[in-house]
Amino acid sequence: MEKVSLLSNKKLFDLVFFISSIVYILTLDRYIINLLKYFFTGKNINFIDFLFFTIFSLFSYVTIKYWAKMINISNQMVNILLLIITVLSIIKIIFRSNSIEILIDVIILDFGAIYVIYEIVKRYNLKPNLWLGINKFKIENLRYAGFYFIAWPIIIIWSQIIEFFDLDFFKSTNYSEEIFTSLNNNYLVIFIMACIVAPICEEIIFRGYFFRVLKERFNLVFAIIINSIFFGLIHFEPSAIVPATILGVSLTLIRLKAKSLLLPITIHALHNLLAFIVTYLTL
Repeated sequence: MEKVSLLSNKKLFDLVFFISSIVYILTLDRYIINLLKYFFTGKNINFIDFLFFTIFSLFSYVTIKYWAKMINISNQMVNILLLIITVLSIIKIIFRSNSIEILIDVIILDFGAIYVIYEIVKRYNLKPNLWLGINKFKIENLRYAGFYFIAWPIIIIWSQIIEFFDLDFFKSTNYSEEIFTSLNNNYLVIFIMACIVAPICEEIIFRGYFFRVLKERFNLVFAIIINSIFFGLIHFEPSAIVPATILGVSLTLIRLKAKSLLLPITIHALHNLLAFIVTYLTL
């Protein structure tokens, strides 16, 4: 029991390192892009913003280096992240396209997060793919996709509660349409982001890594709920948080029962594809 507890605590430290890495990626990306815009385009920099990102980037760099040392991860990983973010930021400056810039931002964050996860997991002397659940699922396990369809009546009931109690904060906005507009209706980029990048990366991060760590440290119900709440929160838009949380519960149950991440990735991709098609047809 003591060994299990020590192992769980170790993985919680790994989780802290992962979160520190995400903060590092976000702040470093903004710092580098502001710096590059100043040198390559002559665009004036807001001094307060620049100072904030400079200090926060340095702080996050020191933090990630500290935790890397704590959990015995090579400094090479931190340097590779720096290189990748710098190269992709230069590409953003070269293209100067809003849709390309947003796509690269998503790639930096999502694939940066997955790179960190793989560096963490491979220290467990296991194949990262198997530990994360990226393995084939049995055909008979397709029945667990039913959890997705069970989620929909709950989402519909939630929407009726919003209307009945007139909860303006949670009322639906034109969130999907705003995404299309912000990306200049670049359907190819939107499709890649919504139907390929998001399902793969979000499932690896939440159902592959985050849920596995929580499940080993806490009871199963708590792990499912916390994992799903965080999944809901990353959608930011108030009207999307609760439905995304409910969807997160169903995807976590699918991952748990199917013993594979590939089925929830597929369901997630089809879900986003449906939303993509509906939004496209209503524009």
